[in-house]
Amino acid sequence: MFEEEINIIIDKNKNLIDKAVEIMKQVNDPKHSLSHMESVVRYTIEILRHEEKANKEVCIISAYWHDVGRSIQKKDHALLSANILKEEMEKLQYDNEIIEQCYLAIYKHSWYDMPETLEGIIVRDADKIDFIGIGRWKQCIEEQNKCNSILELLPTLRSELLQLECSRKIYDREVAKLIKYLHDIIFDVK
Repeated sequence: MFEEEINIIIDKNKNLIDKAVEIMKQVNDPKHSLSHMESVVRYTIEILRHEEKANKEVCIISAYWHDVGRSIQKKDHALLSANILKEEMEKLQYDNEIIEQCYLAIYKHSWYDMPETLEGIIVRDADKIDFIGIGRWKQCIEEQNKCNSILELLPTLRSELLQLECSRKIYDREVAKLIKYLHDIIFDVK
C-alpha cells in the first residue's frame, strides 16, 4: 500500500521529477551529485513510513528539488532551489497551495536553518543523513576529495541536527555501515 502510494506520486509528478534529474546531472560536486539527490529521496521515503501526518507528495517533490540551485551557485542554494522549483511548478500549472508547501520544504534545508514545516524537517533530515551515506564517502574517496567538512559535522549531526526520532534511528544504522566500510578500506579487507 505504502509503495503503491509512493509510485503514484512519482508517476503523477514525472515531468517535474525528470526536470530535477536533468538539472542535477549538471552538478559537478561529489557531495551534491545526482546520487546524493537519489539518496535523499530514498531517505525521505523511509522517513515518510514513520511520519504519517506528512504530505508525501510535497516531501518527494522537495527531495528531488532540494539542491537544484547548486547547478547555478553554492551560496544560498536552498533559497535558489525553492525559487526554481516554484517557477517550474507554476509553468506546469500546479495548485498554489502545493507550490507554497514545496517552497517551504526546501528553502530552509541548509545546516543552520530550521524548516517551518514537518515536510521541510523530513527533507532536511534526509539530506543530513546522507552525509554519512557510503555512496557519498565512496565518491569522495574515489575522486580524491577531502571529507574533512563531513568529519567536522559528525559529532553533532545526530544529536543537534536531526529533528525526528526515526531519522536518528536511520542515522544509527547508516553510521554502523559507514564504520564497517571505512574499516575495510583502512585495513584493505576484501
